[in-house]
Order: sequence, then structure tokens, then C-alpha cells
Amino acid sequence: MSSWNHVSRIWLIVTETPTLNAPQKQAIFRPEVYEVNTVQQAMSVTVTAEAGTSTEERWEKETAFLLEDIGRHLELDQETCVLDYGCGVGRLSKALIDEYGCRVVGVDASKSMRLLAPEYVLSERFTVWSPDVLAKMVAKGFRVQRALCLWVLQHVLDPAEVVQLIGSALSDGGLLYALNQLTRCVPTNLGYVNDGKDVEAELDKRFDILNRSSLPAEVTTPQIAQASRLAVMRKPEAPAE
Repeated sequence: MSSWNHVSRIWLIVTETPTLNAPQKQAIFRPEVYEVNTVQQAMSVTVTAEAGTSTEERWEKETAFLLEDIGRHLELDQETCVLDYGCGVGRLSKALIDEYGCRVVGVDASKSMRLLAPEYVLSERFTVWSPDVLAKMVAKGFRVQRALCLWVLQHVLDPAEVVQLIGSALSDGGLLYALNQLTRCVPTNLGYVNDGKDVEAELDKRFDILNRSSLPAEVTTPQIAQASRLAVMRKPEAPAE
């Protein structure tokens, strides 16, 4: 069974220095923080307001930059089908469809995000699935040549599992565009915690890295820029039999 179906039973260790004879605190994964009622609430939890900027400002500036950068690196057109893993309400899905006319399959673990996304994107070229549906479709032969995963892997319970799923959905030679926070930030009953898992290492195991950089400071704050990592990757060709 996939971890996104029984996440409430999984325990994360909060990284801290234990005191003498004091039990180490434990935190329970709480993905329900991403269950929302409105598009505005979805915006606030997926593109958070940080010191020096607001959700609205980040949404506008980051989206404009990412739209151009993704289009340039992934070379999108009307024939392209893009996997948007962790699509939320479809911030980039909508922008990519409007700009490039591509088809987008959005995937999100949040049921409410999946319900709100079609309302926000408003396009027949957009489809939204759960991770379980994606896994089933991959087993039936579904593949894409392009994928993106933005501000997602630092939050998921098992980044290795998610990276594996994205990789399995990509055709050999397919491209992945990823943006993540350098440190893990996992939602729990004790707040957001760093469980020490290495997202970059998981990506390096499965993809050839074509380019690594950070989010430019001019489209965000210096703190967010320094804490971010952008990467463009290619899925290796399968060895000839």
C-alpha cells in the first residue's frame, strides 16, 4: 500500500538534541494541512507568505518566472503532455496551458485540491489524478515526456517513493523540472519538521542532472532564493537488451 494512503500511522523523529533521561519527541505526519475549502486557502498553504513577501506577490512573481523558465527548458508546445506532480489548484498547470497550449495531467494527494483544480484551471486540456490513480495508469502504460514538481518534495512523507513514481511516469529521455527547499519541511502535529531525508540524493539516483541553480532573488526574497534549489533533469535511457 502506498504511503499516502496510511500516512497517519507513520512516525517522524523530530531532529533535536535530547536532554538527559528525556524521551525523544515524535511527530505524526499531518497531510490534512493541505485540505482546504477555497482557492484562496489553497494559495495560502501552497505558496506561503514569508518574511518580506506575501502569498499574492509570490504567486505573481514566481509564476511568471517559472512559466518562462519551464517553457524554455522543457520546450513545450500543443503536442506536449506534462505531468504536474503536486499541482495544488493548478497554479502552473493553468499558466502552462494558457501560454503553450500543452496538455497537463495534474497529480495531488489532497482531495480538496483535486476538486478545486479544474475550477481554477478551466481547461479541457487539464486532467487531475490522485497519486494512486497515477500509479495505476503507469502500470497500464501511461507515460509523458515532460514533468514538473514544484515545492513538493520537501513536504511529502517519503520523497524516494514520490521520485520513483514520477520517474516511472516519464519516458526514457524525458525531462523533469523540479523546485524544492534545500531542507525538509514535513507537516506534523508538532508543526513543520526536518526529518533529515535528502531530496537531492533521491533525484540524483534516478536522473541525470542537466542544470542546477536557485530561484532568482529578484522574483522572491533573498532568504527563499538561498533556501531553494532548481534542477532540470533527464531520465536515463534504459540499457539495450
